[in-house]
Amino acid sequence: MANYLKLLISAAILGFLIYKVDFAAVTHTILGADLLLLGLALVFLIASQLVAAYRWSLIMGLLSYSHPLIFYVKSYFKGAMFNQVLPTSIGGDAYRVAEVKSQGGRLREAFYGVFIDRIVGLIGLLLITLVANMIDPSLLPTHIYYLVNGLILVAFAGFFVLLALHKLPLLERWSFTKLFFDLSQRFRLVYKTPKRISQQLGLSVLIHLLAMIAIFGIGHSVGINEPLVTYLVLIPPAILLTVLPLSFAGWGLREGALIFLFMSVGIDATLVLAMSILYGILLIFAALPGLVFYVRNKHKIL
Repeated sequence: MANYLKLLISAAILGFLIYKVDFAAVTHTILGADLLLLGLALVFLIASQLVAAYRWSLIMGLLSYSHPLIFYVKSYFKGAMFNQVLPTSIGGDAYRVAEVKSQGGRLREAFYGVFIDRIVGLIGLLLITLVANMIDPSLLPTHIYYLVNGLILVAFAGFFVLLALHKLPLLERWSFTKLFFDLSQRFRLVYKTPKRISQQLGLSVLIHLLAMIAIFGIGHSVGINEPLVTYLVLIPPAILLTVLPLSFAGWGLREGALIFLFMSVGIDATLVLAMSILYGILLIFAALPGLVFYVRNKHKIL
C-alpha cells in the first residue's frame, strides 16, 4: 500500500479519535506522565530489540550465516528505524533481507531467515496471550475472548502445518508450493531439537514480555494502574492488528484498538490514548540507534 494512503488512514483514525476524546485532557495527561517510568519503559523497549536481534542471529547461524552478533544488532535497529521513523515503502524486514544479501547471502535464504524470525516472534506473542487469557478468562467480553483464542488456535494449527510441509515432496513440483516446501525445510533445520525449540520460544516470550512491561510502565505513568495480567491480555490483539500494512507504523490502528479493548474493562479513553501516543513516541526513540548505525554505515544499500 502506498505510503501516502497509509498516512491518510493513520491521520483519519487519529483525527476521529481526537474528535471523540477530549484532546486537551490527553495533552495534559501526556505532559504530566511520570518521567522515571517512561525512561524505564524506553530501556525495556531497547532491551526487547536487543534480545530480538540475538534471536535472529541464532536463526541465521543455523542457516549457515556466520556474521557477528553486532551485524545483526545494527541491522535489526536499522530495520526498526525504517519501520518507525522514515516514510518509506521499504519495511524493516525488507531492509534486513537486503542487508544480509548485500553481505554475500542468497536473497531467498535471507528471506527465509527473516520470515522464520517473524513467525517465531508471532508464536511467542500468541503464547503470552493464550496464557494470560487462561489466568483471567473473565477480563475480555465473552465474544472477544472466544474470537481471540479461536484465532490463536487457528494460527497454531497453521504453524504446525507449515512445519510438516517438508514431508510432502510433491510440493517441490510447482514454484509456488516449492516456496512453502523450502520454508518448511528451513523451519525443520532451525527447530530440529527440543533444545532449539525451547530456546527460540523462550527468547520470543522474553522479547514480548519486555515490550509488555514497557507498556505496563507507560500505562502506569499516566494513571492506568491495572495489574500486569490486564496488559498481557489487552495489548497483544492491538499489536497483532498493527502488523497489517494498513497504516503508517501502526499509528491510528494501535490507538483505536487499545481504546476499544481498554474501554471494555472500564478504562477512560483519555488515559488510553495518552498511553498509546507515548508508546508510539518511545518506539521512535528506541529505533533511533538504527538511524545512527545507518548514517555511519559506509556501505549503504539504500
